[in-house]
Amino acid sequence: MCIEIENYKQHDFFNYSDYNQIDTDAEDLLNTLLNNPEYNLKLNKRRVPVMGIAKVLGFTIYSTKFNDYNVKATIGISNQLIDKYKSDKVIILSNEYTDEEILFSLCHELAHYIYNSNPGNEYSHTYRINDIELRAIRFADALLMPHTSFKEAYAELSSNINNQELLIRALSDTFNAPQVVVQRRIKQVINTYENH
Repeated sequence: MCIEIENYKQHDFFNYSDYNQIDTDAEDLLNTLLNNPEYNLKLNKRRVPVMGIAKVLGFTIYSTKFNDYNVKATIGISNQLIDKYKSDKVIILSNEYTDEEILFSLCHELAHYIYNSNPGNEYSHTYRINDIELRAIRFADALLMPHTSFKEAYAELSSNINNQELLIRALSDTFNAPQVVVQRRIKQVINTYENH
């Protein structure tokens, strides 16, 4: 486990339901990872290098067609995985979704790793369609579309685009995020910000 994640895990996650704090912490964690020259992680315009982050965290990533269409991704940490996957930390993503949905699923599984796993212990989680896991969803939203960057992109794009549907598509393209997640992020970041 990299030191940034160890430091992040020092938070008291049992009482952790402050979504604004999740936004702040996810952005701080992302910036810390991006600023570590050893990791060689860089934003591609505003797109977060989610695959690179997962690899920095020690994960080997695979994609497959799951027998159960409802499975979007699964994560496993166990020495028993080494024989099959040549790694004890594996994330397997369903290849039956769009690239944007796959990246969101990866962020979602990283959220579970950060919040729920303990160093040295085995861990597994499977992300299914319609899973309602608010903390993991909020972290995935915040990692894929960091609060500050999202506000800036929204301001830039909305000054030229008056159609909400086109604006959502443009933000989706900017962050390589599913449109439904962009809609949710607008409610989280922009509508909340405007109501204060």
